[in-house]
Amino acid sequence: MGTNHHTAWAAGTTSFTAASMNPALASLDRAITYHKGALVGCDGTLSWTAGTLTWSGTLHIYFTSAAGNAVHNSVAAGSIALADSEFAYVTLSETNNAVITFSKAAIGAGSASGFMAYNILVLGYRNAVDDNFYPKELAGVFAQMIAGSAFVEKAAFNAHTILYAISDNTPAALTVDEQRIIGRKTGGNIAALTGADVLGITQALDGRQQAIICADNVTVDWSAGGTQYMTFDRDTVTMSFSNPTAGGVYRLLLQQSSGGSDSITWSTTIKWRGGSAPTLTATGNAVDILTFTYINSVWYGDFAQNFA
Repeated sequence: MGTNHHTAWAAGTTSFTAASMNPALASLDRAITYHKGALVGCDGTLSWTAGTLTWSGTLHIYFTSAAGNAVHNSVAAGSIALADSEFAYVTLSETNNAVITFSKAAIGAGSASGFMAYNILVLGYRNAVDDNFYPKELAGVFAQMIAGSAFVEKAAFNAHTILYAISDNTPAALTVDEQRIIGRKTGGNIAALTGADVLGITQALDGRQQAIICADNVTVDWSAGGTQYMTFDRDTVTMSFSNPTAGGVYRLLLQQSSGGSDSITWSTTIKWRGGSAPTLTATGNAVDILTFTYINSVWYGDFAQNFA
């Protein structure tokens, strides 16, 4: 029988020789090899709008060649418009790092010359029913869509981090400290807000109390709390304010030392009820509570004295 074994595989052919068999089997081998490990990635983002598929960065395609080598092809950033029932595909090249282009064809149109199963990778099609691109993952294989060639590894995250974007829209992991609020200020980006930022957003609706360490010169930071208190340990303290919020109302409790007769030198910019700053209760350990309202960049002061 020689090399003839059984009925021919092609119509009109009466021999089934190794030379006749190899082309078909080789094509089948390539088809299986190319597609079993195809990976598709993108340096930018993928989008589908009004019948046009757009990839903002270079597309990368990785596959195994017929010789068993890992091969990389790329497609430059661009777009392709698809009519109803058209599919997008690329013709792969076994030349490593070859730059290839997108093509398209109508579903059911049949195979054109050179349209071989082993070197075609179909990336998706336009569905005429709902006018969307499928599969949305692109090619039904692994599609890595990242912005600006950047990504955030899982190892960068823990229970104290969130995903956010920095100024150039690159994704990053943001660690959130204890007692911090995440938000966005006017004209700013998402960030961990400071106490002053939070007070500005909440319009100073802040009931926290904060202890003040007595000193010769004290600056009361109202971003630390809307209610603050100090016990004198010296006869005279010069006091000023910082970080108020427009429209904010603040409370200050002052307690005399055991000897009493302690006093505050106030900023001359405070406008007091009755036109003059109060004289604190001189009795030892006496408590006075002062209330300040910050309106149109002006401080207005009021006071209640001698709490027993």
